[in-house]
Amino acid sequence: MTDKQCEICGAEIHGTPQRIVIDGSDLEVCRSCARFGKPEDKWSPVSRKIVPAERSFIARPKPKPRDRFKEIVELVPDYGRKIRDARETQGLTPEALGLKIKEKAALIKKIEREEIIPEDDIRKKLEKELKIKLTEETGETKVKAGSLGKSLTLGDIANIKRK
Repeated sequence: MTDKQCEICGAEIHGTPQRIVIDGSDLEVCRSCARFGKPEDKWSPVSRKIVPAERSFIARPKPKPRDRFKEIVELVPDYGRKIRDARETQGLTPEALGLKIKEKAALIKKIEREEIIPEDDIRKKLEKELKIKLTEETGETKVKAGSLGKSLTLGDIANIKRK
């Protein structure tokens, strides 16, 4: 039997890992991290129906899972100033820009004041209309890896609140 890694702290799990649920996510963890969640509930309220053979579906191969950390993009610092400068360079008011990208002027003003972070679809509209780049790619080098070259765990990313 191969040893697994705890999905919270990254420690090697000898024997059977503890299966817990934290905020609806099933995790396999070591005994010391098991206290952060609730034991996995084996009971399912959904009944399992058996599909007759003549109605069964053809099994298709699952698509290869993508590495989500390679797709992480971050907004550039002072994105609000960059948007405002580009808008003013083109001689547009927040209302006129809002009409062009089909968003409210109040939303554009809040983004320019950096009160809110624009969602991806709005960010893309702003980049296209103002001909600017608001994101920077974060490579794997910027993501803190677990100790001793182990794979990235939930504990490397999340802050655990202690009671």
